[in-house]
Amino acid sequence: GKPLVWYMGCDSRNEYIYKYVSSASWDPADAAGGLAAGDKYLDSGKLYVAKFNADGTGNWVELSFGANGITAASTVYPFADQADVLINTRLAADVVGATKMDRPEWGAVDPVTGAVYMTLTNNNATLRTLASTDAANPRHYNDPRTSGTAQRGNPNGHIVRWLEASANPAATTFSWDIFL
Repeated sequence: GKPLVWYMGCDSRNEYIYKYVSSASWDPADAAGGLAAGDKYLDSGKLYVAKFNADGTGNWVELSFGANGITAASTVYPFADQADVLINTRLAADVVGATKMDRPEWGAVDPVTGAVYMTLTNNNATLRTLASTDAANPRHYNDPRTSGTAQRGNPNGHIVRWLEASANPAATTFSWDIFL
């Protein structure tokens, strides 16, 4: 009886973590409904991008045309409509000041606790300099190797974990930490 929620990461360096919340609430009769049932949940909803605050709190910022500076007058990119926002989602995330992450690639939700885990697989020294580390992306290496090449940036990645406010997957706030 609640909206369905999907989490996803944009698997590129300095990109974002997203959440989609369906407008339709779950109906158990749809469990074996296939594509027709899926359309009901995926055709209408809200797309959000994560903003990780240094104090361990976070916000899901809505990516909708006309909201949060996502307009035709945006200096980052002049959006024409909601379809344009969905095609140029990375630019919309830039507009709202979302947290750029170290290649968010894979996510999972713990079915018992509701905690969400997202792997951040790596970043290079050009894009993740020591000066550009932040609370959600705290690692920077400059490790020499015997071969003469060095590991720089965050080549090993990390895992961020968050819990939605009030254990509600559709919440617009969360608490987070670096899990690993």
